[in-house]
Amino acid sequence: MDMEVVNQNKCKYCDDASGLGELEGLCCSECKQLVHLKCLRRGAVPGGFVGDIFFQFACQDCSLVGTETFIRDKMPWLQTILLALYHMQARSPGLARKGYFHWKIHIAAFIDKNWDILFRKDFKRKKKWTGTVSGTLSHYSPQFFKSGTAIFNEQGWWTLTYPTLSPNIIVQLNAELMAEKQKIKETKATPDDLQLLKTIILSKSYITEDIVKTTLAYMEPNSVPEVNNVVNNSLEPDNTPPEINNIKPAKPVVKKKKLPLLPTIDSLGRPKKIIEKDKVLSISKTNGFISKAKHSCKKLNGHNLKNNHIKDDKVDLDQSPVPKPIVKLPKFLDPLYYYNTSLKDVNRCRGLNMKVRLLGGNRNKPILSPYSFLYLKPYIKRSTAINTTWLQLMDELQVKANLNNPNWKLPPRGPIDFVYVQPEHIPAINSLCNQFFWTGIDVSDTLQYPDFSCVVLYRKLIIGFAFLIPDVKINESYLSFIFTRPGWRNSGIAKFMLYHLIQTSIGKDITLHVSQSNPALFLYQKFGFKVEYVVLDFYNRYMRDDTRESKHAYFCRLER
Repeated sequence: MDMEVVNQNKCKYCDDASGLGELEGLCCSECKQLVHLKCLRRGAVPGGFVGDIFFQFACQDCSLVGTETFIRDKMPWLQTILLALYHMQARSPGLARKGYFHWKIHIAAFIDKNWDILFRKDFKRKKKWTGTVSGTLSHYSPQFFKSGTAIFNEQGWWTLTYPTLSPNIIVQLNAELMAEKQKIKETKATPDDLQLLKTIILSKSYITEDIVKTTLAYMEPNSVPEVNNVVNNSLEPDNTPPEINNIKPAKPVVKKKKLPLLPTIDSLGRPKKIIEKDKVLSISKTNGFISKAKHSCKKLNGHNLKNNHIKDDKVDLDQSPVPKPIVKLPKFLDPLYYYNTSLKDVNRCRGLNMKVRLLGGNRNKPILSPYSFLYLKPYIKRSTAINTTWLQLMDELQVKANLNNPNWKLPPRGPIDFVYVQPEHIPAINSLCNQFFWTGIDVSDTLQYPDFSCVVLYRKLIIGFAFLIPDVKINESYLSFIFTRPGWRNSGIAKFMLYHLIQTSIGKDITLHVSQSNPALFLYQKFGFKVEYVVLDFYNRYMRDDTRESKHAYFCRLER
């Protein structure tokens, strides 16, 4: 597709002139007219990636089936990685580390998750395809990809060299760069890639002056751009370029001495003081023996860990202290640090009043999943319309107790919250599992994949939970637990939890075991689960001998 011709056209649907960023559109292969991505009848391109126009597109009027059709173009690895980085910078900037993404944790994981959308069906996946991602990033550096090794003193972090340019423009610039290099090589001269690329960018009429200034600023060797918001800002038509003069080079990374992650906690839940003793030995040259010097102690106040500094005094034979530079302590985190449960959050209830302690409250911060490295929302769903038997009973008791009070009004109910599993839920869930299922159950492993979980809360009371184990096989997930408290059942809580877990595992089969006497089988069948076979004595080693439930289980599967 010729970019210069496309930008001179107008959108077929809205009759508006085309631009860059979100306004960059698809060209119909039949009528050769442009259609903005935002004007598509289906709402977005397949996959919904930002800047993805690499399709053979037929508009609604020209399509033989009467709807818009998309056929994926052949995607080279350069084009694929450009699209992945551009989309993540626009939609998931919180995953980045100062605007840089890790080639394996972020880029390769994104490509693997969206493989069927990014590539054609005839594209074969090699066993060592992730090495191709790393090689492509290194091959096109620094022309199109910038490494973060100098900033983090660690390899593997990459970002786009020109985040204001869309993947389509960069692909065209690379094609022209290759053509110019070939011409120069024919004259037996050595081409300068960066200088050639600068000349090509300046010659393009469809790149605006503001984007040219911003792009050329990224070519400076000492520039360290903050790219978290560059893509989002470049999508706005009235946006002004960032202040390039204020960008400062990053300071070199200095490795500090590792300290223990957790301070010692006393019986009241308060952090104790941490005392670290260093024995300093001095050698006396005149006497030829080793004399022990005094111990130097470092004391930290556990209540103000964040703002304290360490002063280390080295003791010599003359007892004259030699001060060392002040070193700032790293933030102390609990073992589940990837859930934003810092020491301050662990002891956050100390300053809360009694009402908040009893009624509880949920977090309002996103949760970083260690499985998908995505930020999960604090709530899956919050409902005030669910009416259960238990809530009705509590209302009737309050009305009965206040019949003689004419001024009394029934207080409003709290909402029922559907959230992802969090560390503070584990003890209560384990207790429910040991009470209603069998002893010895520990669901702590679900914290490794919170994306596939659902915990239902009424204020601070856990009234239900459901967990899905992802990737038990290549194309299969397993539903391990789904539970609702007695008195809260038959109100749609389990139905929504099961629906949510099914949506988290789209494209994969879901399997489960259910007792032959368990009425939950009817709920599974409503969602399309089918019984494949019977497993005799499946619960024999789990359930007690005096239980009334059948120990035989149905093995059910939801085919996708």
